[in-house]
Amino acid sequence: MTRIYLIEDNPLIAATVTDGLQAFSECDVVGIATTADEAIHWLEANPEAWDAAVIDVFLAKGNGLTVANYLKQNKSRNQRTVVLMNYASSEVREGAQSAGVDAVFDKSLQLDAFYDFCKTLNLSAAR
Repeated sequence: MTRIYLIEDNPLIAATVTDGLQAFSECDVVGIATTADEAIHWLEANPEAWDAAVIDVFLAKGNGLTVANYLKQNKSRNQRTVVLMNYASSEVREGAQSAGVDAVFDKSLQLDAFYDFCKTLNLSAAR
């Protein structure tokens, strides 16, 4: 089962995404952060405890792209980063791609595609 670290500040969305990942993608959420600093601290302390990080850009404190940029330099080649956000404008998509993320999805329009993408991670998750 693919281990997901979720960076999302809205508790309702975090619960919905967690339930969806388990139901539709056979993924397990191993932790949730609500701020960029909290996420980076956990990722530093647990470098091998996750297979994919799912990142919202707009957080309670800080910016998800800060986390994505940290991961660009500090993840293994088998780990994946995904941005899942509202209003995935072309400008934000470009920023995320510059930060080296593997995929960008809009929460309000692309949840099915997001779950499908995460399901493929199970095929290639290497520990």
